[in-house]
Amino acid sequence: MTLDVNGQSEEVRTFGGTVGDVLDSRDLDIEKRDQIKPGVDKKISRDMTITVNTAKELSLSVDGKKSDEWTNANTVGQALADLGVDAKGADLSTEPNQKLKEEGNDIDVTTAKDLTIVADGKDHKVSAAAGTAKEALGETKLKLDKDDFLSVPLSSKVSDGQVLTVNRVKNDMVTEKEAIKAKVEKKKSDSLYQGETKVEAKGKDGQKEISYKVKTVNGEQVKKEKKDEKVLSEPKAKVIIEGTKTKEAPAKDPGGSDNGTGGSDDKSTGGSDKGDKSTGGGSDKGSGGSGSDDKSTGGGSGSSGGDMSTQEIKNMLGGPGSKWYQVAKCESNFNPRAVNQSNRAHFGLFQFKIATWQSMGGSGNPIDASPQEQFDRAKKLKAAAGWGQWACA
Repeated sequence: MTLDVNGQSEEVRTFGGTVGDVLDSRDLDIEKRDQIKPGVDKKISRDMTITVNTAKELSLSVDGKKSDEWTNANTVGQALADLGVDAKGADLSTEPNQKLKEEGNDIDVTTAKDLTIVADGKDHKVSAAAGTAKEALGETKLKLDKDDFLSVPLSSKVSDGQVLTVNRVKNDMVTEKEAIKAKVEKKKSDSLYQGETKVEAKGKDGQKEISYKVKTVNGEQVKKEKKDEKVLSEPKAKVIIEGTKTKEAPAKDPGGSDNGTGGSDDKSTGGSDKGDKSTGGGSDKGSGGSGSDDKSTGGGSGSSGGDMSTQEIKNMLGGPGSKWYQVAKCESNFNPRAVNQSNRAHFGLFQFKIATWQSMGGSGNPIDASPQEQFDRAKKLKAAAGWGQWACA
């Protein structure tokens, strides 16, 4: 009969009755993991072939994954096939037809893989037995510049179907111009009334040039670091003059002394008891005449300004609790025809200057307008410039 042990065949003669008798006659030490065909208890016959494949231990590494295995195969290729390792296109540490020993068999396998490497907006296909990202990249013509890097470390293991990305890095120096904001300086001056301002110097922003180190990855900015700065032009401060001068309050009694808004001896707003045609009319209807017994603005609650009584004016202003009431009382003592006797430049209930009155839409002199119109123009002035227009406020 023929005896095949691990691929080595020889012709043998025996008087035994079973396969086991044949093996014993050849001094073969059979282990549990050994493979025997047919079995040891099988009766033998003439021209029979007995096959013995002993168990062999091997250390296997597949794409870096290690394991200890047993096989009855006689070659590396057979062992990989028995263990289910696809060696087609793979990179082996030994030849596939290499005979296996009973022990001490080390086999490293790097299987073939299909990968995609994305670089510079294009896909680069790789089909190779690459174990690491570096090996996969080496299968292409792609190069990494000094600061470029892959989406995974070069030493990392790769798997079938994996996508790797080449990140292109650029470090550039760029310069940008930026404005230097001008400061605002404020000065006090008694040449202007409180609440009034004037621009003495318009000022001008300066300019500076700044150098940055800009890092981009695949064209996208990821870091911007300031490196240098130089001033191209210095800013010039804007200077604003703020008034500190206090407005003089008009006389509180338009019908009193000869310095008041409606004094008795001078040709005042309210006129004398002689009934002259002064700004405020005759004595019985004047705005502040001193010598008569009429109910004038300065002394009673009679008519004032010809079309509204003093009481009606007070009511229009909102009564004693109103700020307008307090302003009109201080400025003109509710006299719509009042004229400031010290400078003869402020007129009416709210002591408008002619220019200010006209800038608020009025015409002529405030004292010629109705109390209602004077009040309307005053509210318009307050909305535009605030209460600071009246010292009494």
